[in-house]
Amino acid sequence: MKNKKRKELILTDLKKEKKEIKDCKYEKPQINNLAYEEEYKKVDEALGKSILMGSGDIVFSPDPSDLANVLRTNTKTAKNIIITKIPDSSKKNYTDKEGNEKIGICLPKIQELTGEFQSATKEIKMTEICAYANKSIANILDSSDVKNQRELGRDNVKCLDNINKEEVRKEAKSDAITGRELDKEFDIHHLTPQSTETDINIITDKKNYIPVNKDTHSLGHSSKILDDPDLTFEEKKEKLNTIIKEKKE
Repeated sequence: MKNKKRKELILTDLKKEKKEIKDCKYEKPQINNLAYEEEYKKVDEALGKSILMGSGDIVFSPDPSDLANVLRTNTKTAKNIIITKIPDSSKKNYTDKEGNEKIGICLPKIQELTGEFQSATKEIKMTEICAYANKSIANILDSSDVKNQRELGRDNVKCLDNINKEEVRKEAKSDAITGRELDKEFDIHHLTPQSTETDINIITDKKNYIPVNKDTHSLGHSSKILDDPDLTFEEKKEKLNTIIKEKKE
């Protein structure tokens, strides 16, 4: 199978919804009876149908009414939170079971919001529900079902990564930072590091891979320049070339 077709199939699988959390097993937190039983159930139901598990990502389907139940707030506030407090970096594309393209929210971001709401209120019921939701999400992320799906996702991403590296190696002509001719043995650097919180489309985009000689790569990481998220690639390139020039003088 040609690389292009393999990549398409893997990306499709990574983005496809496989299960809702209600169909999985996870340990529900202990109830402290500081809120009505119905309110705990609303959290369970909201998480159960809104947390979607695929091979690549675990996302929260951004239904304002479900987020409202998780944060013990109203739908209007929840909708505003989705619009104003969820950065693009915390949003991920996925394909639902009907084949529709949708945008979900990274589950750790929802967990972060429950912690913020819990800290920001003095109301006992709201504190309790947010704490319950926070612990529920922690248990979901730690469940065997989620871990197994993430492992499948990592295997798929690794396969994509190897395909991209192979293609970049074949096309590489010079060190992307110094412009020098590539040595017989050279490295491939990821401009955006691989992470569970990074959109798969970004980390597996061929533009995210650059060929560099081993000494350039080593200097880039030892100097922390290549790891600095606040610098553009051009700025990193300029800084590294300055260091290389100074070493020669």
